Amino acid sequence: MKKKSPIKKKTKDTWVVLLHGILRTPSSMKKIEHALNEKGYKTINFGYSSRNESVKQVTGRLHRKIKRTIGNEAERVHFVTHSFGTIIIRYYLAHNQMKRLGKFVMIAPPNKGSKLARILGKLPLYTWLLGSAGEKVKEVTTSLPHILKKPPCEFGIIAGGIGLPIGLNPLLKGDDDGTVTVEEAKLKGMKDFILLKGQHSSLLLQKSVINNVLSFLEKGIFLH
Repeated sequence: MKKKSPIKKKTKDTWVVLLHGILRTPSSMKKIEHALNEKGYKTINFGYSSRNESVKQVTGRLHRKIKRTIGNEAERVHFVTHSFGTIIIRYYLAHNQMKRLGKFVMIAPPNKGSKLARILGKLPLYTWLLGSAGEKVKEVTTSLPHILKKPPCEFGIIAGGIGLPIGLNPLLKGDDDGTVTVEEAKLKGMKDFILLKGQHSSLLLQKSVINNVLSFLEKGIFLH
């Protein structure tokens, strides 16, 4: 009698949720998303409007998107963010428990608020241009980045700069990527940290950044 072939159990996928920064769109994360897809990761490249939505509204939509798209069909759910997208995911993780939570890579995040936002915040155009999201990163002690708890998972930070005491923006103290200083990017509890030469937005297009994202998701360390 011919034996029946054993039924193969479907392997659950590993997902990566990507989130862009203020005044950007999901297209800014496309190069990283493509590299992740090539490695076999399933992705959600989520979009939001910093001008028209509050952080709470964005995370509410994101939660529904994750439940609808991924549900329980995931081995792990990782996060990769740029700039203010990091603060949105930190808020999301502070208010939503995930049983299959993986790793979190933050690219040029304003984890300690933003001095540049405080400078620009004196201009009427700032609030109109960046909306409520931009207001959330201004003050050091009361900003959303400052009062949020650290993420409940392994997280690594990629900061941009030039590796010198003075960065790209003369308005900022210390090394910076033109928008966020190296010190503002750091967050207590980070598993790894790496400084890569580059400007705030162009970091997303750099092969070195992409390779470090992949390295942290796979091994929990950057390519020092």
